Amino acid sequence: MEEAKYQGRILGGNYTEALKGRVSACLADFLAFEKTGNPAIPYLAAWHEEEKTIWYEYVSKRFVKLLDCEYFDAAEVFREKIVDRRIYKYVEAETGIEKEVITRRELNVVREELREVSEKQGVTEAVYKLALANNRNIWVKDQAAIETYERDRTCLSVGCLTIVTKEMEAEEERERLVLELQEAMSKIKTLSGLLPICASCKKIRDDKGYWNQIESYIKHHSEADFTHSICPECSERLYGEFLKRKK
Repeated sequence: MEEAKYQGRILGGNYTEALKGRVSACLADFLAFEKTGNPAIPYLAAWHEEEKTIWYEYVSKRFVKLLDCEYFDAAEVFREKIVDRRIYKYVEAETGIEKEVITRRELNVVREELREVSEKQGVTEAVYKLALANNRNIWVKDQAAIETYERDRTCLSVGCLTIVTKEMEAEEERERLVLELQEAMSKIKTLSGLLPICASCKKIRDDKGYWNQIESYIKHHSEADFTHSICPECSERLYGEFLKRKK
């Protein structure tokens, strides 16, 4: 992988000195940050108000290595590898945290809308699930500040990506277990209380006063079913003489 080279548009384009100065400062800070070996993945993205495409003014060497691409392809490759985008919203104490999941297909439709929301709020935070080579999935948390330069009709996203794969895999496992538990609980019918049972024939009286075979009653009031066999004691009592002669 080649060393990072500037692949942006702003420094060599017709932009204000304020915007160029901001980009230059970010580049210097990010290059210095990357030399520290910190696991965070800084980036500087930009877009014009009239354009639909986001490009990177700077992207970490670690990020392009993760995506297995060149620097100038990073934005497009990142979009292609997105499986879904997840937003976590803190609501009332009773509800807790709500999760909103947007698939890649849905994201292609609402991307401009999401971009407008982030411009108004000045920040953005989301978790992306990415499908990498060899059927490997990773999750990255994206946190960024959005800066708008009205004279240039351009926005900057000064952000940082953090790999949160272990945390998200644990969350998916919890969700899977909860669904399995809910499915199991939905199939359970519990018999409780006192059951009137005949002391002789063992029939059970239902709440309508009818007497039912015990197999029929339990099958109707639970998820259990019956397969018939015979215990050793009954086998001896009913067929003892026959078994002796057979031996």
